[in-house]
Amino acid sequence: MPVANTIIRHLDDQKVTYRVLEVEPFADAADAALRAGIPPEQLLQSCLIGDSSGQLMVVIPANRELNLRGVQQLLRRPFKHLDDKSISQLFADCVPRFLPPLGAAYGIRCVLETQFAILEQCYMLAGDRRHLIQIDKKSFRQLFRKYEFAKRLSAEPDVAPSIKERLLTPPDPNSPLLDLKAKIERTKKLPAMPAMAQKIFQLRAKTTPGIKELSDAVELDPSLAAQVMRYASSPFFGYRGKVDSVNTAITRVLGYDMVMSLALGIATARPFRLPKGGATTVDDFWRHAVYSAALCQSISNLLPEVIRPPSGLAYLSGLLHNFGHVLLGHLFKDEYLILGKMMAQNPDTPIQEIELSTLGAHHGDIGAWLMKTWRLPEEVIVAIEQHHNEDYQGPHSVFSGIVLLADRMLKRHGMGDADSTELPETVLSYLDITEYQLTSALQTLMDHDDGLRAMAYQLAV
Repeated sequence: MPVANTIIRHLDDQKVTYRVLEVEPFADAADAALRAGIPPEQLLQSCLIGDSSGQLMVVIPANRELNLRGVQQLLRRPFKHLDDKSISQLFADCVPRFLPPLGAAYGIRCVLETQFAILEQCYMLAGDRRHLIQIDKKSFRQLFRKYEFAKRLSAEPDVAPSIKERLLTPPDPNSPLLDLKAKIERTKKLPAMPAMAQKIFQLRAKTTPGIKELSDAVELDPSLAAQVMRYASSPFFGYRGKVDSVNTAITRVLGYDMVMSLALGIATARPFRLPKGGATTVDDFWRHAVYSAALCQSISNLLPEVIRPPSGLAYLSGLLHNFGHVLLGHLFKDEYLILGKMMAQNPDTPIQEIELSTLGAHHGDIGAWLMKTWRLPEEVIVAIEQHHNEDYQGPHSVFSGIVLLADRMLKRHGMGDADSTELPETVLSYLDITEYQLTSALQTLMDHDDGLRAMAYQLAV
């Protein structure tokens, strides 16, 4: 899709100087900045919200998230995110989530973050996944001279207002569990990355790693090698030969990136144990992790090429997305057991709401804190942190969206802690995938799940 005529016509009518840049297809605003080689704080991304009184476009930097609660308080209106169907009706010549920050061109009120006014140059999305528009300070002032500006429209990506808003009740200020993050940061027993995971992670950082290096590293751990070969032998992949080595698994079935992610995920999580009587059992954790990883891999292969992530990273995201449960049980047994009791007493309440009201954080936050310390890929960290948040639209939202859909599909089979089996239309639309495709992918997985069940069992013992 070329740059929309509405945009070009509006820019020309305003008599501003601009330049259209064509870049590699990007998945979101942050990815666009990365591919164009520009600072993300100079790229304007548009968020469309609305209420019964009308719509509002909020323009924020590409490296930040919309502070929905802040906008609601600023304008004293009960705004909500618009779904992609509503956005498409308003912006017929644009792809939803890639909207230009030109509300006036479409007859929509628009407010911008004040920091844009001091930039020497800035960039904007142009309505599709391939183009950006560059303007200088003079053109910016001319183009947006009649627009509104305000502060605190956005928040750092680590802040997830839409999740925090779901808090049932404020945490008890006298609770010893309130500042869990501070406790984790202060503890002297924060676990180091397991040695095998470090070895594999070092290979991942190399610019030209070899198949033999990865194969040799994995085979140093016979149990890990067996898991890799078992997964490659699954009927799910349709390989008719015998997988008798890690090298065969890499070269003939799974591929280098997939084996790298599989080995890294198992080596990272396997050494940790869950206390009995907590929020989840070790058997349930690994069963859900293994099935989620495989389904995330399948979903990633169904996405359009322009947003399709590496299947290995999608797999790793699924395998580790609930790692916060493991870390909580490993470091804070008492808190973990209390959480388990709270869940037993409130079986109909979503787990993240119980976690937030009890601990002041949810397992996504907790897992992400450690993964950041270990410097795991940012895509995986986002999936861990945001996989319950259907409103997340920040960097690497493709990964959190994939995991969210996988979780909700598996919930239909009694697996995992998803708070619903409904598939959010916004996520389906953004990933350009249908419920039928997801149902077919899950059915294929369940039809060939002998290897997955065996793998989950071995990891749990």
